[in-house]
Amino acid sequence: MILDIDTVSKTFEMHIIDGKTVPGLADVSFTVDDGEFVAVVGESGSGKSSLLKCIYRTYEPSAGAIRFQTEGGEVDLANCSDREVLAVRGSELGYASQFLNEIPRVPAVDVVARPMWEQGMDREAARERARELLTALDLPAELFDAYPATFSGGERQRVNFARAIAPQPRLLLLDEPTSALDPETRASALELLDDYLPASTTVVGVFHNYDVVQQVADRVVVLDDARLQQVVDIADYDPEVLA
Repeated sequence: MILDIDTVSKTFEMHIIDGKTVPGLADVSFTVDDGEFVAVVGESGSGKSSLLKCIYRTYEPSAGAIRFQTEGGEVDLANCSDREVLAVRGSELGYASQFLNEIPRVPAVDVVARPMWEQGMDREAARERARELLTALDLPAELFDAYPATFSGGERQRVNFARAIAPQPRLLLLDEPTSALDPETRASALELLDDYLPASTTVVGVFHNYDVVQQVADRVVVLDDARLQQVVDIADYDPEVLA
């Protein structure tokens, strides 16, 4: 087991409506095995993105524990220090959302290469790998040295996806990272998950597309109204019944 989500809750205080609290997650618990691909599904507002943001610690959980078995030992991502979170992100934890928050005036190839050279890879070797990943995702070569702020939504998603998988993290979180891609490019991205990432990489990903879930997942976590409804093997997943 690499990840233990233990009764995790997240509430949001709505200051504009008299401080009313809204549940983002309510007592969610499940475990993830090493090398497993877990898809998280549910209706909009069910808590899928909140779950991934709590694991990555973009959100600080209101309660519960998120135990990540790093190479150096167990880290509770829900309760550890910011310094520990940053250290884990820099070495073992990757995240790709639907949106790219790029550093201004940094070329696309360097956006993708940066996580690799921050881990010690030679800068030109990192750029070469970045070019290979962007090529595999059908990003035109003339955009490699351009600034992603000028890109279309689909082009930005390709850069974001490449950046997340480039350092080959032990645990990769995917929050609808291919939603703006055409079917052909989406297929290329899914192939990269198989071809580029080591078999030992664990993935927890949010998806809406049933065909994608069937293609990539080992198990499916079903959320509804901030609560866990089911955790099922992919063979038993029926979106008409469970999602």
